[in-house]
Amino acid sequence: MSLWKIIREALGGKPRPRLPNFFICGAARSGTTSMWEYLRQHPDIFMPPVFEHKEPSFFCDSYGVGDWDAYLSLFAEAGKRKRVGEASGPYLTSPESPGRIKKVINDPRIVILLRNPAERAWSLFKWMHENGYEKITSFPEALEAEEKERFNNPRFLQDHGQYYPNFLYFRSGLYHDQVKRFFDTFGREPVRLLLFEEMTRDPLAAVRGLFEFLGVDASFAPKIQVHNPSSHHATFDPALRRQLLARYAPDIDAVGQLLGRDLKSVWN
Repeated sequence: MSLWKIIREALGGKPRPRLPNFFICGAARSGTTSMWEYLRQHPDIFMPPVFEHKEPSFFCDSYGVGDWDAYLSLFAEAGKRKRVGEASGPYLTSPESPGRIKKVINDPRIVILLRNPAERAWSLFKWMHENGYEKITSFPEALEAEEKERFNNPRFLQDHGQYYPNFLYFRSGLYHDQVKRFFDTFGREPVRLLLFEEMTRDPLAAVRGLFEFLGVDASFAPKIQVHNPSSHHATFDPALRRQLLARYAPDIDAVGQLLGRDLKSVWN
């Protein structure tokens, strides 16, 4: 039975609730929290207003809100706002998510933020460690553990204490296949890609571009400030950064070809 058929049967004769019609789908540590903060200020946009509810990840296999009624309750206050959305980074790294979204949501808009993958990997490691999920204290050792102990390890997959791809610091930054899944599922027109580096350089222009993409008043100016910043207590080793960028180079080229732009000039 399809997911949408289950949903229709669960609704019975009740009025159809408001469903999200746009999604911020990652990448993790690429400005998704800031974008959630900016977009939800718009009077024609509703997103779950509590930080703990901004990333329900309902359309994932093994992470996030698993109950349909609980998921719908996050949008109960949407009223008649034109756009209703949520921001779940795991949708980008979960292969099943684009197809599951498409089965349930008619004509959604998809927003994806990408960041220099080496910088993003380092930021994700710091966040995981600072929040107690990552017990390894050295980033190089965590990268080694990804290769030797975590990737394709069924035991670690079942007992890791967080969203599994968040422990794959290198692999979760291989963007080409992740982005292509959304293009293949929805086409290109309803998918908008933003670069973290460009967003941080001119956040108001980036947000107003998304307002236009979402079909709401693009003249609205939200309050702009940094949200969910990275820790500054540690420094990313320049040599390791160069090594990671070299490993990422083929994927960066592939993403650039997919998007029709030179990403190496941005991610250097």
